[in-house]
Amino acid sequence: MWDIIDIYSIHISRLFNSLHNKELIQGLIAQTFTIGRKEISKWYSSNKAMEETRTIKLEHKLLLSNGRMIKCDTISYYGNNLSKLLVREFDSTYTHIKEYRNQVEFSGSATKNVAPYIEPEENKGQLAGRTIISNWEDDKGIKKQTIIKYNDLEHIVLCDAWWNGKRIKKEFEYQYDSHNNWIECKEYHDGNYVNLHLCQYKYK
Repeated sequence: MWDIIDIYSIHISRLFNSLHNKELIQGLIAQTFTIGRKEISKWYSSNKAMEETRTIKLEHKLLLSNGRMIKCDTISYYGNNLSKLLVREFDSTYTHIKEYRNQVEFSGSATKNVAPYIEPEENKGQLAGRTIISNWEDDKGIKKQTIIKYNDLEHIVLCDAWWNGKRIKKEFEYQYDSHNNWIECKEYHDGNYVNLHLCQYKYK
């Protein structure tokens, strides 16, 4: 067994803090798919036909009680096969985590501070319709810039930033339910459709 490093805490925090009318939500399932394209043979034509493919990458299942997150299970996939399951239970101070591999093999457990999973983004509640520009320097002293734009529901629609030394313009298109929670989010990198995020809710 080994110490668990939960690389998904920021995913969960962003998902939880993106929710509206939390007190009405009993649970939700959020899925992330990578988008691929494969060529389809087309007889009697020189034109290439492409088929869009989806491969599930990540799945979060959240349970809420009176607007508070009490449990979150995360499944990460390798291809279409389950590779790791993280089971988290939350109290007011701590997150209790258990990790499983290959669906049933127990790998370890840990107790961590609950704050990274629930703390809202800085200026939460004041981000609707705003564009935030940050100027900074990297480790080599090179000046760089990050641009983040929010819609009227405080969801990010543009994130023009540096990722692993490369500048990528990420854009997001949302569809919403009647409670102003997103049910579909298409993610584009430099204009290319790369990820699809889907979310299903159970309301009171």
